[in-house]
Amino acid sequence: MRLVLRRSLSLLVLACAAWPLNALAAAHVRNGLCLGVGFGLESVAWTDQDGNRHPAEGSGTWNARAGYALKPDLVLGVEYWGWAKSYELSTPTLPVPVEVKLSAATACATFFPGAAGFFVRAGAGLAYGSVSQEPPPSVTDVPAIKKTRTGIAVNFAPGYEWRVARRFALGFQGDVVYLGLDGELSNVFGYGLNAQFNWYW
Repeated sequence: MRLVLRRSLSLLVLACAAWPLNALAAAHVRNGLCLGVGFGLESVAWTDQDGNRHPAEGSGTWNARAGYALKPDLVLGVEYWGWAKSYELSTPTLPVPVEVKLSAATACATFFPGAAGFFVRAGAGLAYGSVSQEPPPSVTDVPAIKKTRTGIAVNFAPGYEWRVARRFALGFQGDVVYLGLDGELSNVFGYGLNAQFNWYW
């Protein structure tokens, strides 16, 4: 995952640096099926079942989408967002491994003002979260936890894309994600930056 992320971000940086020196390969044309995938880094925070706000944890994230352009400046579709983090909880004896997995599936609309490269995406849908806490046998003061939660998801993503070929665009987007879960993963809030790879037909 880290190798894919580094390569994706490196490609995005090179494309952005070279863009002022080269004319666009094709104009922005959106009049049918659209598919996309993205990779990036996001910080996510949540509140546990005791009401304590967990500090933001940074980790890799990925997203994928499918949609249809109703007009050159409007795309309707669905999007998947996923994030996971493994860390250790300190104890007086041995550390306790903890794994958190979060995802969202949303119906979304993407608006391209002037049918150009800048866009704003917003959506709402279903959220999923799981937390697994497995203390070693010698740690008796930390409970074992393995639970899943579902709820609502809301996402907002401004960004920009460059059309580098007739059917392909390279870009970036900023993510703001809220997952309305409960229990060990209440009020999840995440934000970050992703490299985007989008295809248009």
